[in-house]
Amino acid sequence: MFGLNQRLLNSEQQTLIEDLLDKARSDDPSIEWAFSEESTLEPVFVKNLETVQGDERDVILFSITFGPDEAGHMTMNFGPLNRTGGERRLNVALTRARHEMMVFSTMPSDRIDLSRTQARAVADLKHFLEYAERGPVALAAAVRGSMGDFESPFETAVARALQEKGWTVHPQIGVSAYRIDLGIVHPDKPGLYLAGIECDGAMYHSSAYARERDKIRQSVLEGLGWTLFRVWSTDWWTNRAKASETIDAALKRRLEQTK
Repeated sequence: MFGLNQRLLNSEQQTLIEDLLDKARSDDPSIEWAFSEESTLEPVFVKNLETVQGDERDVILFSITFGPDEAGHMTMNFGPLNRTGGERRLNVALTRARHEMMVFSTMPSDRIDLSRTQARAVADLKHFLEYAERGPVALAAAVRGSMGDFESPFETAVARALQEKGWTVHPQIGVSAYRIDLGIVHPDKPGLYLAGIECDGAMYHSSAYARERDKIRQSVLEGLGWTLFRVWSTDWWTNRAKASETIDAALKRRLEQTK
């Protein structure tokens, strides 16, 4: 028989679930054994993120309170997760199931936009939800957001041209062991990237080793679900307007494919 634990992210939700459990116990006394401290089995209990300790259970139900408001707007306010040390509390909550964790959330991982928060715990929560949704592949595909500024004037020029066309662009996106030069934010899902842009210059053409290595890199990223487009420096400086239109059109086609 499994011991069971319910873990939550705030005290208001804890109180609500405890009230509902009290009513269920009153309506059906046959389940009272599951809550008894005198039972030989571990009793069911409910904890929120502020009070969670290292208690283990065979099965943990992890319930996430946060989500979009009635207008569909998603704030990046995640209570204790926004504070320093929130990642440690979250880690405790997520690592104490002996056999199984069941996750309940009205908020998919793509609603968490890491460009709007610097909180380590919020990023960890996003990656955890990705894992719950997609399984082990999400671990390798985890996007760590922008890892730095533009690395060349060419990248800066491409980014500015795409921004002028209405795209939101983030530089140097970290994915697995790699970086993507430019990440194009999905206009309908701000927590996701629509595609990645690779800005290739003369060094790419001149090195056979670099080309072969980049083919492997691209294969890995595409295997993780990324769609990548290339912008060549020679094309860009020869006819910037045409190159800009070409990549803009490719991104619009990609957007249509995702709808």
